[in-house]
Amino acid sequence: MSEIAFRRAMVGDVEEVLRVMAQAFGRAPGSEKYERDKERITRETDAHWVLVRAGEIVGAAHVRREEIQVGQAVVAKADVGEVCIAPSCQGEGLGTALMKMVVGQLKADGYPLSRLGGYRRFYERFGWVPFPRGYIDFALRGLTSRGGFTDPVSYLDRPEEDARIRAYDGCRDAAACEALYAAFNAGRTGAEPARAFGAGAGNPWRVVYEEGGAVRAYVFASQNAPPYTRFSSAVSISDGACDPGDTRPLRATLRYVLRQAAIAGAESVRARLPLDPSLYDLYRDSSCGFVPSLWQSSEGGNMLQVLSLRGLLEAIAPELTERLRTAKQGTGEVGLRVRGETVGLAWDGGRLTVGEGKGDWVALGQDGVMKMVLGLVPVEQVVEGEREDVAMLRAAFPVQGTATGVWG
Repeated sequence: MSEIAFRRAMVGDVEEVLRVMAQAFGRAPGSEKYERDKERITRETDAHWVLVRAGEIVGAAHVRREEIQVGQAVVAKADVGEVCIAPSCQGEGLGTALMKMVVGQLKADGYPLSRLGGYRRFYERFGWVPFPRGYIDFALRGLTSRGGFTDPVSYLDRPEEDARIRAYDGCRDAAACEALYAAFNAGRTGAEPARAFGAGAGNPWRVVYEEGGAVRAYVFASQNAPPYTRFSSAVSISDGACDPGDTRPLRATLRYVLRQAAIAGAESVRARLPLDPSLYDLYRDSSCGFVPSLWQSSEGGNMLQVLSLRGLLEAIAPELTERLRTAKQGTGEVGLRVRGETVGLAWDGGRLTVGEGKGDWVALGQDGVMKMVLGLVPVEQVVEGEREDVAMLRAAFPVQGTATGVWG
């Protein structure tokens, strides 16, 4: 292999990066995906990294910085995507070289966590492991006690509520929706700390509930083109929120969107709404039925990598401190070991110290430690055997009503 270089993309690289991606993914110039790539590469040029050989760009990858909440703490996450090698250069080990360099750069940039979607057999070689995606799956034909099926079009029909629902208009509604998102997801593990809402308008699948001249809830959905898969139903919901003190408007808006989905022919709707038992009555009352789902694929799909266990625990230490203090947890120490890195958590009753792991540490896989951090499962499902320090871990990592989306 000739000598290669790895660097951040520059403004003058846009056309060449676009060419490599278009060839690698079979995206014809002028197609929707081609134009989407062009817009992204132009807008976020410095978020792309390129592999250069003999002065020519032969590979590229997109690295987007995201943030994810763990309670009141925030963790930086690198989302890796659009990894590609020019077809004429494939089979020469350049993809392996590119990914090793990407991982090295993520660590150098101080990211504690990374996510990507791809084939397990390739990306596991570079440290990523499969991790489930979270959804609320809404059935559009609820099974009745007599073995029949509810007709969603008539069952979800509420003309008096529909009168308050209209299409989202970014010029009027963006600020109100941003405030609703912030209130609905305040301190919610798994959510982004904040979300910006665009200025789009007129999309019938992006709707708000307006009452008394104010936006009280929103639901953003999309109608998807076939073929339909486990992760792409005919209609999907990407987000929804309301004032947590008044969920009535969100109930109404969900009912409306689900009814429209049934009219459009969807048999179910996949929703990126929180896996939160406190919201399950809301989901029940606004649908024909629902299933909270942690879907884990085998061959490929969503994958996470803990790049720095210490960096991850240091980022969430303020939240862990508050949890331990609230639980009135007695003093203790526990060491966690992930991928050969051991980090200790020492609690003196008022202060949590993240440091070197000592003594009998708990060995965890990346899958297990992230399920604990995100509050998806009880600690006992991750930590094997009887241990005195499980009580401290249970207090630090309780099961949460976790948001879905950014981590999968």
